Amino acid sequence: MISIQMNVGGLIKNDHFALVPAHKFSFSSSLRKSRKQFSRAWDHLKLDPYMADRGRYRFRRYGLFNLSTITGRLNYIPDASFYQDININPLNGGKPRKFASLTKDSVENPFLQELMLFDLAQLTSTTSVKVDWLIGVHQIRIIAMPGVSGNPTPEGVHRDDETYTVQHLIKRHNIDGGVNYFYGSESEPERHPSVMKQLKYFDSYYFDHTLWHDVSPIILNMHGNEGYRDILLIDFSRQ
Repeated sequence: MISIQMNVGGLIKNDHFALVPAHKFSFSSSLRKSRKQFSRAWDHLKLDPYMADRGRYRFRRYGLFNLSTITGRLNYIPDASFYQDININPLNGGKPRKFASLTKDSVENPFLQELMLFDLAQLTSTTSVKVDWLIGVHQIRIIAMPGVSGNPTPEGVHRDDETYTVQHLIKRHNIDGGVNYFYGSESEPERHPSVMKQLKYFDSYYFDHTLWHDVSPIILNMHGNEGYRDILLIDFSRQ
């Protein structure tokens, strides 16, 4: 079981986003093993081949699920591609992208299965409307090396096209930077954004499709030859 000590739905309704520090989450002991297994998946991601800036700093896997309100069940959609309009992502958008798929172990992982339903419940807690959902799961690692930074959002300040998006930090290792900035929902982003530094496992934020946001580059700190930032993105599209 997963629980949270915040009214995420209320914050989304009023502010379009909610910043949730790790200590607000609680996880039952029954999920301990599957949580650890799921986190290890970030050591087996594949290079993102679609970077228009020719960067070789992003590794990822992707999977798509359908949630039916009739059955209440999650169904995995094999070999799904990911598409963003070029107006949403002017750098890498405008064409379907076929990333490496989630592994079978990740697709069937009990923690991920429960987390998808849990996150959606937080986002839809203020409405009684019953609809089907497409749920995209992105496992992403951004790396930094000596003299080479990694850019979590190379497209710059942007909005996402999905109804809701959630970002959970899985791990930071040997890096500085990677600060999240939230600019509001107006067409001209605010000059003084809200800021979140995701430093601990499961520092998280939830937001809707109106929110402008970006993340600062990561750079290697003085403790190694490689650093990385592991993120789980889950997006929810109302059908």
